Amino acid sequence: MVPVNDVTSSLQTSLNDNSWSGYRLANASAYPQDFWEACSTTYGSGGVDTYYGDARVLSVYAGHGGPHTVYFGYKHNNQCVVNFTSNMRLGAMNGATAGFGMWLECEVIQSSELGTAMYQRLRQQAGWQNSIGIGDNEPRDFFNATNTKTNADAWLDQMGGGGRDPIIATFSSTSGSCWPIHNAAKLRGNAYNSTLGGGPSCGGAQTLYYYCYEHG
Repeated sequence: MVPVNDVTSSLQTSLNDNSWSGYRLANASAYPQDFWEACSTTYGSGGVDTYYGDARVLSVYAGHGGPHTVYFGYKHNNQCVVNFTSNMRLGAMNGATAGFGMWLECEVIQSSELGTAMYQRLRQQAGWQNSIGIGDNEPRDFFNATNTKTNADAWLDQMGGGGRDPIIATFSSTSGSCWPIHNAAKLRGNAYNSTLGGGPSCGGAQTLYYYCYEHG
């Protein structure tokens, strides 16, 4: 697979400088199983999201992607794919801590799939709807901007341009709370930095959710 540029090291530095803690696993140290639901082999054998993908409020993947799917450059236990529908349940079941999914790759979040393929209990997810390039420090600059800007405004401002179609979606348990949360959540400003909650138990069906989004 073609290597991608480094778009997360400066983000990690800024997170650490702002008293956030967690893991950054790069290249062959990152496994698809880091994002697989750990509660059952229904989601794939060897899932360890309890310790990695679903262990902190902010969950980030940088690499290659497609609609509701991310692809790892190095296989682990002969696997290199994370499918949001088949493998991943961030914010629910084991771990159940992630609240913001930052997908730094092409096409992962599609507006047409927000009601069908987003089997997570994340409060927000951000990505692009088309094939894109990412500058090394853009994720850092997005995070820093959320000290004063909402996540939505910061993502669209930072991640647009050059033909890119950025998208950020907010999920809620009630129809009336989606847009108020969307228009208030700030990562660095510490507003709505929590998982959505109310998710299914292990093996359970997706629970009711509402969504709203902006793009472009």
